[in-house]
Amino acid sequence: MNCLEMFITFVCLQPRNIFLNGHECHVKIGDFGLACTDIVMNENEQLSSTSHINGNAESSHTTGVGTFVYASPEQLQGSHYDSKSDMYSVGVIAVELFQPYGTEMERVQTLSDLRKGKVPDDLYKNWPVLTEQIKLLTSLDPSLRPSASQLLQSDLFNNKDMVIHNLQQRISEQEEEIIQLRRQISELQTSQNGPEKTSL
Repeated sequence: MNCLEMFITFVCLQPRNIFLNGHECHVKIGDFGLACTDIVMNENEQLSSTSHINGNAESSHTTGVGTFVYASPEQLQGSHYDSKSDMYSVGVIAVELFQPYGTEMERVQTLSDLRKGKVPDDLYKNWPVLTEQIKLLTSLDPSLRPSASQLLQSDLFNNKDMVIHNLQQRISEQEEEIIQLRRQISELQTSQNGPEKTSL
């Protein structure tokens, strides 16, 4: 998210370029798709036969680069795009993370509907706050999409229930760490006392 705040446009932001690093699973983004000259498209991901890339030599970015499913409407139209295009991709990825699919066809249909502004009812029922942000993130109008900093300041990351949950999780992790440290102390004390008892 910090890179998005610095107005770096990744163009090909998608699950395969997102990594979890370390014990606390910090999110890292790696961009490996900029060498492509065309959109990488799986035949199952052809959401619309009318959606395609129009050549636009005047674009200030690498038009036509990125994976079709995660590309913003302005990317697919070959028009100018910026960090708000990446935020659209974040919205699509969020749907994939929180919406279960029974088949690949269900996934394709869900993502196709998402481009039409339709979000699964189950997603809204289970994750209402997240769904509202997804609707904003996948808006056809880039100006309606939140920036990375705006998203981080939204209710999605700052509502009371989320804060309580994170604090409880942190307490649980610290309690587990304390138990492990006490166990190590006990083992050290036992190993130190053992030889003395044997010599006596």
